[in-house]
Amino acid sequence: MQNESYRIDGEQVSNFVLPAYFTGGEEMNGRNDFLGTRSGGRTVRSFGVNPGGYLGYYDPHTRKNEYLVVPDDPLAKSRLALKARLKTGRGALRRSRSSSRRP
Repeated sequence: MQNESYRIDGEQVSNFVLPAYFTGGEEMNGRNDFLGTRSGGRTVRSFGVNPGGYLGYYDPHTRKNEYLVVPDDPLAKSRLALKARLKTGRGALRRSRSSSRRP
């Protein structure tokens, strides 16, 4: 949801999903993300992502950070490429912490 943001005390923060995002159906008068941004007339669907953004998660089976993007979304792909090149994000922080703990 990195394409959607708001400010807290002057700092820009990304939109984030709410517990309803992890349900399989539509919740009556509910929303799946904090901002409730509409894209194509709809808010983000459960287990989905709006254009321009991506959703990062850690997959315990592959032990890697994975990303969900809208297929063929150039903005989201360019954001992920920049993130990878700069080695930023929670995954990079987690890797740096775990490597500093190793003997």
